[in-house]
Amino acid sequence: MKNYIKKLLREGLLGEEFINNVLVGYHITNSNNWESIKSGGLSIGSRAMQGKGLYAFYDYNHAIRYANKGEVSNPIIVKFEITRPNRFLILNMDIAKEVFGSEDYHLINQIENYFHKDVEAFFKEYVQQANRNMSFEQFKEKLLEIESDNSEMKQRTFVFSLIPSNLNDGLNIIWNGNYGLEYRINNLNLVKVVGYKNIKDNSDVNISIFDKIPDDEKFKPLVDFLKNTPRLDTIAKARYAIEDAYMNVRNNREWDYYGELLNLIDKIK
Repeated sequence: MKNYIKKLLREGLLGEEFINNVLVGYHITNSNNWESIKSGGLSIGSRAMQGKGLYAFYDYNHAIRYANKGEVSNPIIVKFEITRPNRFLILNMDIAKEVFGSEDYHLINQIENYFHKDVEAFFKEYVQQANRNMSFEQFKEKLLEIESDNSEMKQRTFVFSLIPSNLNDGLNIIWNGNYGLEYRINNLNLVKVVGYKNIKDNSDVNISIFDKIPDDEKFKPLVDFLKNTPRLDTIAKARYAIEDAYMNVRNNREWDYYGELLNLIDKIK
């Protein structure tokens, strides 16, 4: 794994949507919104046809096609990272297997992890509000149906038929929505903007990793480390490189050094 990470760092920007526990997503917006996004991050809009949240695409090709449809004037594709994929319910089973693994991708496992409670307790607290005549066994059967027939319509049954609307409106999910494989995000603390592509002139703008670091003397060790390793051009890459070094230290001095870097990078929003 260590050599694999180093290989990826040498190759620069990654094209995959999920690697080293970091998810990548793409949000389409008007170019006039970039300055506010750069300074304050993405925000949840008024669109709520499929539930409340920030809407974005899981893969770049779908984002390009949507941006070229003309529904957004002067479109840019804002690229972001999510470093805590476990804080999502992933209704697309192919993506769920990739993120959670072959043992923990099942919806029962995801529900227990996401809501921090036993699936039967989840059923009693939420599902019975929307489906008073449904038994717990029937609920589990519905979850298995979503996994076995993982069509868009089956995925939609979870958010629109099995749970109450107030719960749906607060979810962070990855699923096959109206425009393909999509994100719907309500916890914006999980979203880290890294840059954008301008559709009009095909130009790229990236947020420097140094733009994200507070102008505070206590962050100087982290700034110095990043200046000496310019390939670490995103917070996610830097965190994984530091974690890798931390797990392979050979003395107490290195332990303290990389431990301090981890503490500092975890303070960056």
